[in-house]
Amino acid sequence: MAAETVRSGRPVRRPRRRIHPAVVGALKLLGLAVVLLWCLFPFLWMGMTSLRSGSAAITEPNILQGPFDLSNYREVFDQGFQFALRNSLVVASVTTLICVPVAALAGYALARLPLAGKFALLAATLVATLFPPVALVNPMYQMYLRLNEWTGINLLNSYAGMIIPYVALTLPLAIFILATFFAGIPREIEESAKVDGATPFQAFLRVVAPLAAPGVGAAAILTFVYATNEFLLAFSFAPNDLNVQTVPVFVGTFQRVGYENPIGQVMAASVLVSIPLILFALLLQRRIVAGLTSGAVKG
Repeated sequence: MAAETVRSGRPVRRPRRRIHPAVVGALKLLGLAVVLLWCLFPFLWMGMTSLRSGSAAITEPNILQGPFDLSNYREVFDQGFQFALRNSLVVASVTTLICVPVAALAGYALARLPLAGKFALLAATLVATLFPPVALVNPMYQMYLRLNEWTGINLLNSYAGMIIPYVALTLPLAIFILATFFAGIPREIEESAKVDGATPFQAFLRVVAPLAAPGVGAAAILTFVYATNEFLLAFSFAPNDLNVQTVPVFVGTFQRVGYENPIGQVMAASVLVSIPLILFALLLQRRIVAGLTSGAVKG
């Protein structure tokens, strides 16, 4: 057999050894555990640091070394964190409720209507997301002052003064996301709905919008998270009033006790503000999964 192999000039192919499925599964679980630990370690560090009291929170690198207590959370609430959290939720919710429906209608128009130069318009919309927010601070602040002088409407230290620029900054990206989702939905679904007697708006609302639920959920999450975490405009337009001050500004203006860095209080506030964001993402996750299956065409 070896002589025949040498004469033909072809090497002998040995059968490959198959890895046992249990070993493959164990390696996959190990890789998943490493990635999960890598992603969740900052949150673990944040939660453990928020429970550590005294200077150990910043001087001791071992996050498992105490003492541990809830004093940081008490100090955060004593400084009025609950009002800042309420303000952030109000601003983020109103921004999302305004941005997502407008972006859905605009994205549907860009994806379906025969508009001249709609690709250039969509590209310009995407470019608008690259506009730096720092360039808006001075002109918008001056505009708010002039508006107050001319009409008596004061947008400084108000929810509206933050919601207006937030909608302007998050709307372009939301339009781009939803236009992409609407473009991927077959037109035949809308045409069948219109044949059954639905108006164009009814076809959009009852047929197309449920199918675009993943895009709507993604746009809503991005808008809500941006409005919750934005610092520059909130600090410029509502820096000191606890009635409208948001969480990023509240955390960024923590009062130090002597020379001690309030890292424990900062982490406690970060944990508290992360809870609504996680719940919002989990709530929309159900809607996204439902949107993938609703409106499916049965054969």
